[in-house]
Amino acid sequence: MTVQTIDVWQFFVKGGKMDCVVDLEHGKCDCVVYAVEKIHCSHVIAAGTSAAEERTCFPLDVKRGPGRLKKSRWQSWLELSKMRGRKPQKQHKVYRCSKCKEIGHKKPQCEK
Repeated sequence: MTVQTIDVWQFFVKGGKMDCVVDLEHGKCDCVVYAVEKIHCSHVIAAGTSAAEERTCFPLDVKRGPGRLKKSRWQSWLELSKMRGRKPQKQHKVYRCSKCKEIGHKKPQCEK
C-alpha cells in the first residue's frame, strides 16, 4: 500500500480493496470497517506507520539532579543502626527447659 500525506492527520492510502482517505485525528476511514467493527483496518495501520516514520521522536535531554546519587542497594539492620548512631541490640531468645518446662534456662543447666 502506498501512503500519500494530505494533511498532518489525513492520509490518502492506495492499495488493498479500495483507495481510502484516512483521518487519524478523528479515527475515520472511507472504508467503514473501523466505524462498524471498531477494529483498525489495513488503511489506518498503513497511514499510522507512515506517520510514525515521518516524525521521529527523540527523547528529552535528561539532566542529573544536584547532589550525590542515592545508593541502589538495601542496607542491613546493622548498617542502618550504625548510621543512626545507636549500638545494635542483639535479639535474645527466650529459653525454655525441656525437662522442667520453666523459662530462663536449658536442660543442661536444670537443677531438678
